[in-house]
Amino acid sequence: MDKINQIKKEIFTSMKMMDTTIKGIKESEEYKIAQAYNQGLRDAMAIFEREMKR
Repeated sequence: MDKINQIKKEIFTSMKMMDTTIKGIKESEEYKIAQAYNQGLRDAMAIFEREMKR
């Protein structure tokens, strides 16, 4: 189980964080790309966790 937690930690730390209090950031192309990237990581993690439970 430690290995799984380490993998989760690595995936979380690779997510792209942005300060959403900056005016106009949510409309920027960079923000939209970062959100798509993070969603891909979340989807991959959900698949990984689901498969680990089988």
